[in-house]
Order: sequence, then structure tokens, then C-alpha cells
Amino acid sequence: MNTRQFLTAGLLIAAVACAGAGDRRGQTTVDEAGESPQRIVSLIPSATATIVALGAGDRLVARSDYDVDPALANLPSIGQGLTPSLEQLTLLAPDLVIAWPDNPSRSVISRLGELGVEIYAPEAQTLADVRRTTVELGRRLGRAAAADSLIASIDAQLADVVAAVAGRDRPSVFYVVWYQPPTTTGSGTYISELIEIAGGRNSFADAPGHWPQVSLEEVVRRQPDIILFATTAEDIPLLEQLAKAPGWRELAAVREGRVVRVDANLFNRPGPGVAEAARRLARVLHPEVFPDQAPR
Repeated sequence: MNTRQFLTAGLLIAAVACAGAGDRRGQTTVDEAGESPQRIVSLIPSATATIVALGAGDRLVARSDYDVDPALANLPSIGQGLTPSLEQLTLLAPDLVIAWPDNPSRSVISRLGELGVEIYAPEAQTLADVRRTTVELGRRLGRAAAADSLIASIDAQLADVVAAVAGRDRPSVFYVVWYQPPTTTGSGTYISELIEIAGGRNSFADAPGHWPQVSLEEVVRRQPDIILFATTAEDIPLLEQLAKAPGWRELAAVREGRVVRVDANLFNRPGPGVAEAARRLARVLHPEVFPDQAPR
């Protein structure tokens, strides 16, 4: 199976970008006394979505290849975001760049800092990070009230999901970040949190690290109740291919059709869409609670 046909790199990019970043939460080279930025380049799709949600989308002067909001289609792309062209960035003359935290294999932030560019590098691992980033962007953009309102809305929607599935059995969930080798989510990530909020159990909550690679033999041993694939391709016969694949065909969830696609453009972005992702996930795990709302 050609996994690149149906898996997007969004969540994997987040995992790789943050790996080895340590506790450098919210790296920044901002001048605290500076004015609110008016020309922004966001290399992180979830941060881009937050800026739009805060009503400051008109300040964006570029997008990444992973920004699919039609409202941003007219903006120039700076590529995948992890290794942008510094020359292109400087030509755009941004007064704020939102970048992935550096790790030992990358030095985008330090190189941009040498060019005198203001940088904000938020963590993007947990729901707490979503709230923290929203607050910080609201502060920087002069949209603090909008940020508070957005967080309150997200928290209220998540609370509604928790209440809807309370007291129900919790199916085990294997969230597939990457197909070969099998890569999933451990504890301490927003995906693991959303699984819990939606009334499920993360099959690999006990695995070390945020985004661990696991053996297919171990997946078979654990026999998850539901398998989730985050993808943007809906025309790939995923279940049929897995049913023929060694190892995967040994999973009851595959044989019994309990493999579900979820929208990678929603699920793989720890931003304003996390509440909608939780609702859709709850519909998958507990369709009896949402009889008139089929998973999308």
C-alpha cells in the first residue's frame, strides 16, 4: 500500500518538529515593547487557523502547503513549513514569524533570529498548549478578548462531549499517525486527550513518548476495538487493502469493518478545531448518542 496516497504528513510533522525540543515552551525573540504585528507568516497550520479564528487573518502574508482554508488560497506558499526558504521569508518582510520549535536537526529559529525577525515558537502537543498558544497570540495581536472567548467556546464544547458520553463503555482506539512502520499517539498528546474526552481509551497510552512507533505484532496482541486513520484521501479503498495486508488482516477491527477515516485537516491540527474533532470522534465511538449525526 502506498501510504503517501492516503496519509498526510501534518501530525507526523508536528511530532518530528517538536521531538527533542525539550522544555523550550513558547520560544521567542519578541520585543515585548513592540507594536502589534501587521505582517505575519505562520509556518504552523494550527496557529494559522487560530489567527484566522481571532479575526486577524488579514495580517497573514503567506501560508504553508498544508493551509487549506480557501480564504488563504491567494497567499503565496512558503512550502511545508519545517524548512522554509529564508530568502523568501525575508522578501515577505514579516514582523512576526510563527515557527515550529527547533530541534537538534533544525535551526530555523536561530537563523531567523540572526536576521532580526521576531519569532514565536509555540508547543503544539496538548490541549493546554492549544489554550496557551491562543492566549499568547491574542496578546500579541491585540485580540485578548477574542482569545478568551475562543477558549471559553472550545472548553464549553468539549464539556458537552464529555457529558454526552459519560458512563458509557470506552472502546479502545488505535490512532494511526503513520502506516509503515505503525506510528501512533502515546499519552500526553491532544489526540490522546480527545480520545478520552470522546469516550474512548487510547490503545497505546502506556507507550513511551508522544508519537511512538509500535510493532504490528503488538497491535495485533492488543486488538484495538476501533482503528482510526487520519487522511484527506477518501477515494482509497483503505479497508479492502488492510484486509489483504499481512498483520493488519489479523486484527478483528479490520475483519469486522471497524476502521474509520477521520479528516486529517481537522484531527491533525491542535487549534480551534479540537472541539469539532472531539464531537466527530464521539460520533464514531458512540453512534448511539448521536443517532442523527453520522461521522464525517
